[in-house]
Amino acid sequence: MATRGTNLPRLGDFNQRAVLDAIRRHPEGISRVELGQLTGLTGQTISNITRRLLDDAVVGEGGRITAGRGKPRTLLQIRPERWHAVGVHIDPAQLTVLSLDLSGRVRARLAHPTPDVPDPEAVVRQIATMAAEAVAEVEPGSVLGLGVAAPGPIDAEGGRLHRPPQLPGWQDVALRADLHRATGWPVLLDKDVTAAVTGEHWSPEGTRGDFLYLYLGSGIAAGAVVNGAVHRGRTNNAGEVGEILTTRRPTSGDPRQHGKLHSTVMPEPLVRRARKAGLLDERSGADVPAAFAELCRLADTGDRRAVRLLRTAAADLTVGAATLLNFLDLDTVVVGGPAWPPLERHQLPVLAATLPRLMVAHQEVQVRGSRLAADGAAQGAAALVLEHFLAPRTSGLLME
Repeated sequence: MATRGTNLPRLGDFNQRAVLDAIRRHPEGISRVELGQLTGLTGQTISNITRRLLDDAVVGEGGRITAGRGKPRTLLQIRPERWHAVGVHIDPAQLTVLSLDLSGRVRARLAHPTPDVPDPEAVVRQIATMAAEAVAEVEPGSVLGLGVAAPGPIDAEGGRLHRPPQLPGWQDVALRADLHRATGWPVLLDKDVTAAVTGEHWSPEGTRGDFLYLYLGSGIAAGAVVNGAVHRGRTNNAGEVGEILTTRRPTSGDPRQHGKLHSTVMPEPLVRRARKAGLLDERSGADVPAAFAELCRLADTGDRRAVRLLRTAAADLTVGAATLLNFLDLDTVVVGGPAWPPLERHQLPVLAATLPRLMVAHQEVQVRGSRLAADGAAQGAAALVLEHFLAPRTSGLLME
C-alpha cells in the first residue's frame, strides 16, 4: 500500500517521502499520473516534487508508456547509485556490516564474530575498518552515513547503549559519537529489533502493509508496523516480549505446559533441553551457537526427538505471537533474526497451522519468514540513514 500524501505546503518533506517511496517500490518505472493515484497528491504537487528529485539526480526518466488516447507517459525510476548508506548490526555473536544503495540492494556485505572480550573501543575500530571496505567500490561522496542496530536498551537522545544484557562490559557506551569519530560519517543508532522491522518494511524484498515482526537472535523481541509506520515507543525501546507467558496443552514426552518466551524458544534453552534429552553430548559443544547448529542439523536429517523439540518450541512461539497479534489487531506475522534461518523449515509450518485457531478477530493469518533473515537489522539500519536524508519522517532518532 502506497503512503498517502497531503497537499499542504508545510508537509513537503512528507510528500517527498511518499513520492520517493512509491517510485522506489516500482523498479520497472512509474508515471506521474500513477504517482498521483497512489499518493493522493495533486498533479501540480507531483510535478514540483518530481522536478526536485530529477534536479537532485535521485530519480531519472526512463521509457514511455501509452495509456488510452492521451500522449505517452514518461516513466520515473530510482537511480540506485546516487546515494548509499552503511548498515551495522552488533549482535552478541556476530558483527555484520553492509552497504545499501537507494533501491534497497545490498552492494557489499561483511561479517565477523563479535569479540568475546568486552572491549567496545576495539569493536568500534573493527566496525570502522569493515565499513570502509563495504563502500570501497562506490563513489565516496555518495555515502550519506552509517546506521547502527544494537541490542537494547538504548538512549536514543544520547546515542548510548544502556547495559545490554547480551553484551557484558558495554555499559553506557557512547556508540554513536564513537563511531562518528572513527568514520567521519553521520551516525544513527537504533535498537536491533526496530531496525529489523524497518528493514523488512523498507526493502523491496520485504513485507507491505502492517505486520507483527518476531525477532529471534540471542534473545527474543517483537516489533510492528502499525498504520504504515514502525512502532518505536516513547523511548525507542519498544519490543521486549521475553516475559510473555506461554500456555498450551501438554504433548507426549513434554509435560511442561507453560513458561516464558525467552526461556522456551531461544537457542540457549533449546540447547539445554537437547542436552538433557541426550540429543547433544553434555561434555562437547559448550559454545551455544555451535550446539544450536548441531541441534538444527539433527532435525534436518530427520531425528525425531530433535524435530519434536523444535516443533514444541514453535508451539510456544505461536502462543506468544497470538497474544501480540490479538493485542495489535493485526493479521500478518513475519519471523526473522539471526536464529531464524535454521529454524524456519521446522517451525514455520507449526505457526501457520496453529495461529489461525488462536486469533480472536481474524479468520486468516498470513505467516511468513523474512527474506532478509539474519541481515534484516543491518539493512534496516542502513535504510534509516537513507530515509533520514531523503525521506524525512518523525522517528525519535538523532544523528551525530
